[in-house]
Amino acid sequence: MEDYFSPAYLQRHYDRMAEDYTKKRGLFNNEAQLEKLAGLLGKPGRVLDLGCGAGVPVCRFFADRGCRVTGVDLSGRMLALARQQVPQAQFLQMNLLDIAFDPGSFDLVTSFYTLFHLRGTDQHQIFPKIFPILAPGGYAYFTLACREYTGHEEFEGALTFESQRLPYSHYSPERYRQILLQTGFKVLSLENLTIGGETMLWALAAKPDSEGKLRLDLGSPVNSPAAGRPRPGETRQT
Repeated sequence: MEDYFSPAYLQRHYDRMAEDYTKKRGLFNNEAQLEKLAGLLGKPGRVLDLGCGAGVPVCRFFADRGCRVTGVDLSGRMLALARQQVPQAQFLQMNLLDIAFDPGSFDLVTSFYTLFHLRGTDQHQIFPKIFPILAPGGYAYFTLACREYTGHEEFEGALTFESQRLPYSHYSPERYRQILLQTGFKVLSLENLTIGGETMLWALAAKPDSEGKLRLDLGSPVNSPAAGRPRPGETRQT
């Protein structure tokens, strides 16, 4: 039986989808979300994008604004496109669970439309890997799946996306909140946003400095008419 969650499976399928996915990705608009994150940074900083794909829109947005950008992805074909489109950024091919940067290496860590491809147990591992590499006062912004996307309060299985069977996994919003808090993050927003005809859970979290302070303590969640992947063709668990 095929292991949809295996890195080899994901790499193979995103290599196959790279060009078509990148063309369609350009139809959607994440600009408002990215502008909000740039405002949190306040000045050009160090940005890590996990599951960067072809480097657009996240890596290109921050690189164009003078940030030092690193993108990580499993797909070699996606990264080849990223190096063409964002030559000023650094791109690394690796499993997200293998990231190992020095403590405090980044001011912002993003992961758009990626973490739901990890098993639930692996999602438990990724947040503690992200937390130490964030600088004190840094921010993290993630897309997570949710009931409105899969039809289940919690889900682990395969869905059809662009004629490909791909893995999806998620917990409930409250469980994600507890995982992030237990990791040490301050959760600034955790909200379902309907974007481009789909609904996903978007999480904005921060790493307090040594005095427990943030660069900017938001009282309202990040909202925007941003975009992501089209809704899968089916939502049954396998």
